[in-house]
Amino acid sequence: MIFRLRDFIFYPKAIYGFRRFLEESQYWAPEMRRGWVQERLERVLWHAVKNVPYYRKTLGPYESRFNAMVDNLDLRELPILTKEEIRQNYHLLQAENAAQFRPSETHTSGSTGTPTAFLLDGGSNVTHFASIWRVLNWSGYRFGNKFADLTGYVPRNGRLYQYDLRLNCIHLSSFNFKKENIRTYVEKLKKFDPVLIKAYPSAIDLFCRWMKELDLNGYRPKAVLTCAETLLEHQRAAVQEVLQCPVFDFYNQNERAALISTCENARYHVHEEYSYVEFLNPSESAQTADSPKAIVATTLHNFAMPLIRYQTNDLATLGDQERCSCGRTYSTVERIIGRVEDIVVTPDGRYVGRLDAAFKYSPGVRLSQVVQETVDEITVKVVKAASFRQRDVETIERELRTRLGDEIGIRFEYVDAILPGRNGKVKFVISKPGKEALATTS
Repeated sequence: MIFRLRDFIFYPKAIYGFRRFLEESQYWAPEMRRGWVQERLERVLWHAVKNVPYYRKTLGPYESRFNAMVDNLDLRELPILTKEEIRQNYHLLQAENAAQFRPSETHTSGSTGTPTAFLLDGGSNVTHFASIWRVLNWSGYRFGNKFADLTGYVPRNGRLYQYDLRLNCIHLSSFNFKKENIRTYVEKLKKFDPVLIKAYPSAIDLFCRWMKELDLNGYRPKAVLTCAETLLEHQRAAVQEVLQCPVFDFYNQNERAALISTCENARYHVHEEYSYVEFLNPSESAQTADSPKAIVATTLHNFAMPLIRYQTNDLATLGDQERCSCGRTYSTVERIIGRVEDIVVTPDGRYVGRLDAAFKYSPGVRLSQVVQETVDEITVKVVKAASFRQRDVETIERELRTRLGDEIGIRFEYVDAILPGRNGKVKFVISKPGKEALATTS
């Protein structure tokens, strides 16, 4: 879902106010925005060391250096916070006065197979709503316009689509992806006529390839907005060729650590009012200017459970920092290297991506990976946490069945470790049939 309407219901005045602020601040002189970020960062640091038990211990020794760190916008003296540390110190990372910020619990998507729980408060909800609203505006969408959502809708009773009148949206199931369903999808899009399609890159790429193969046309949105996976150049090209519209992309996380999105010139801008983002060398061997940098972020708005120097486990290449001709004065990123996943092919011919949400309700699973050698079966590798219970895998199987159906075999394999790939990241889905299927459609 693009918007959580309950946030707008709770905080309409605050959201409109911050949205107006963002319209102005994107064109501020960098020095002016730097001062604003410094003020927010100082508030977060002092709040954390005063009210959060975990930071009282880990950041306390650095208190005397806070002013210098803020003045120089340089937090490198402070320790990095990892997802594993959040899992191990969940309650210690919550502010002792968290209740006054109206927090709610949510989880990461578990794209590495290990979901993480955390709190989001009212201020972070306001910031997120207004910031995503601006991301959508950059693509030409206006609040209240029709849009199509080709992301995480899980169908009920085998339905391919569902209308959401509250959001003026049609949800198209990416879990029922097979060639014979594409005509229905295109017909629904023509009839509903949304101005924007929000989609996973892998899903909209495959959708457009099938449209081309079946010679389907007659629908052109104003824009496509991709998210949740790395947008590859061949995917952007395929979408632009078939739908004849610009492709926008944004990078964000459920934990709301960083927000980076493309403008009308297809350049990635760091939304500096959203969080303070550092781009760090991931290793001693990666010291060149064009080598990928680790994305580390400090939230500026979540006082219930602030994440300070949070390691997102994603990478970016920076490129040149010439001012973008769109007029916005943010620092820019050349490319984001995040999640690039395979898709699972089911026995009934569906192409299913983004299975990570099926794992978010199983806290006893420390790490997992889906491996598919044939269309008839998947193997789910599981690294158990100390809190593991049998119901964890039962929940995973139930959630996978909802997405993959009953025909495919699901086998669980318990392992001590899952090794990362050459990029240092654990690939969540490895599918031989998925690779072969995509190769035949390209």
